[in-house]
Amino acid sequence: MDSEPPMSGRRDISVTPVTGAVADYAGLKGGSGRDIYFRPDRYQRSELGPIGIAVELALEDERPRCELVDVSQNGVAFVWPLGTNVEVGTILNEIVVKFDDHEAFRGEARVSSVRHEDGRVIVGASLVDTLMNIEDVLHLRDVKAWAGSGDTQGLGLKKAAWRTPGQERFKALVADMRLLLEDGREELGELEAVLPWHVTHGDADTPARDALIERVRSEFCTELVQLSNEIDAALRLASRTERDALNAYSNRLLHPLLMQSPWMHRARHKPLGYAGDYELMNGLYGNHFSGSTLFAKAVNLAFVSTPAAVAVRTRKELMKQKLSQALDGGKQSVRILSIAAGPAQEVYELLQERHELPESVEIVLYDQDKRALTFSYGRLKRLVDSKWKGQVKLLHLNDSIRHLLRDTAVFAGHGAFDLVYSVGLFDYLQMLTAVSLCRNLFSLVAPGGTLLVGNMVPSNPSRWFMELHLDWFLVYRERSEMLELSRLAAPNARIEILDEPTRVNPFVSLTKE
Repeated sequence: MDSEPPMSGRRDISVTPVTGAVADYAGLKGGSGRDIYFRPDRYQRSELGPIGIAVELALEDERPRCELVDVSQNGVAFVWPLGTNVEVGTILNEIVVKFDDHEAFRGEARVSSVRHEDGRVIVGASLVDTLMNIEDVLHLRDVKAWAGSGDTQGLGLKKAAWRTPGQERFKALVADMRLLLEDGREELGELEAVLPWHVTHGDADTPARDALIERVRSEFCTELVQLSNEIDAALRLASRTERDALNAYSNRLLHPLLMQSPWMHRARHKPLGYAGDYELMNGLYGNHFSGSTLFAKAVNLAFVSTPAAVAVRTRKELMKQKLSQALDGGKQSVRILSIAAGPAQEVYELLQERHELPESVEIVLYDQDKRALTFSYGRLKRLVDSKWKGQVKLLHLNDSIRHLLRDTAVFAGHGAFDLVYSVGLFDYLQMLTAVSLCRNLFSLVAPGGTLLVGNMVPSNPSRWFMELHLDWFLVYRERSEMLELSRLAAPNARIEILDEPTRVNPFVSLTKE
């Protein structure tokens, strides 16, 4: 065996998957250049993976074990033992090459090359009268090196990504949810098969459709939401190191079933590039019974009924209440500013439901997502033009939150506002950034006016599926932290905490005296 380094492009040692395609023999390409003269492929030690390799020599009274350099069907290269001489043409009476416990060759070999490299003597030896079955060696390598796909690290339980000792309650509850979902899929599939399409998938309200939704809600969704809350409580008992395994456990059992929900699927995949986009919010505000199958509709209805999802709707009602108070405060001209306005659902419902407004109302909606502003502009303009023309002025501003953090002059010329509010933005801001933005927003408030800032609390019972299945992480704050943030931003403000009914998404109110 000569000692030249292997030529590039001579082989592909990766395992080729079976595709079912038939090879076109006539279309195969042969070698080129020197490679047109066939020679067996040579495999470096590093290409043989975790196999244990031994090259043994019979030298007089010694049987030294040598380090393998490379191997092929007709030869082997190895590090020659120091202290003995060797020349090209020398016959080695016995050389033994072992791969783990498999003896691939035992017999004579002729020294075909000797070279010096990094203080070592590398000997290339050609096998005499026989060839080594290198295919057996490669198959052995493939079996030992195989690690499977996905998160598995082998075939044993101990190496499974989802394996962690203890946490039996979390695992039991996740398994219960899996069985509940599987049973629901089967039973709702049977029900869907016997119902008319318009009852299951139509838009019109009918007695049958209303009864269907109510039955799904009471018999399936209620239990699913309860299980969800219990899973969250169980996960809180896990350590940080255990969470990765429990994440894998929950995803393995539940993820494909949860992703049947259109709302859950959008939250996970974030087609607009960020969590909580305006379409996701719209999915929480209405059309809860949506999905391609009755089962998908049921899962969607369940998870838009979880505490965090309900809190989004109840905080909207709280904002409508505060907006109404600002409008009913006795001023003839009222100015309102919404930061990270999204679909501005609370503004739309307020203008739709109100019968009277002050003489002049200006509403400024600020968002860095132009698509969200396009959506709210379309329906709000139609509503204002038909009901409040000349009385309500709408202004949509498309600019970055980063710009707002650096410069409040973005609102220069607009005057002060009677009410400034931010519903979900502070859930994504670290403390120093949150204080800075709160300070800037409070500077826009008119005397007697109020700034409202919302932030979800750490006890949010929906965190387990938001974090494990939706990859949706928030910066949670306790009420005491919200008060501290406010005092740092506006020490002279009158500060209080406002709670919506779920108590998952409180607001801090800062009034300028």
